[in-house]
Amino acid sequence: MRQVLIEAARRRKADKRGGGALAITFDDGLQQSTTCDDELLALDEALGQLARLEPRQAEMVESRFFGGLDVSETAQLLQVSEATILRDWRAARAWLARELRRSS
Repeated sequence: MRQVLIEAARRRKADKRGGGALAITFDDGLQQSTTCDDELLALDEALGQLARLEPRQAEMVESRFFGGLDVSETAQLLQVSEATILRDWRAARAWLARELRRSS
């Protein structure tokens, strides 16, 4: 799911497709803003950096945020305790928030 969202954001920002021009649609629920695309691409870059530093935390964030898994499902997937997932979730969110503030 992460790759689908990231590629869609990149396509919307591509110069050959209007390069950030406002898209006009008949369905307001489907309209994406350029800011949302920028934030999603910044999140993808920050997750890439987190994956190099803490691979388990990056996989956990991807599973929870993009995969929609809850704490127990993520713990089973990564074969760690729920307490570890909660601890990693707090640490990863704090790290990502700091990185995203830096990039904006």
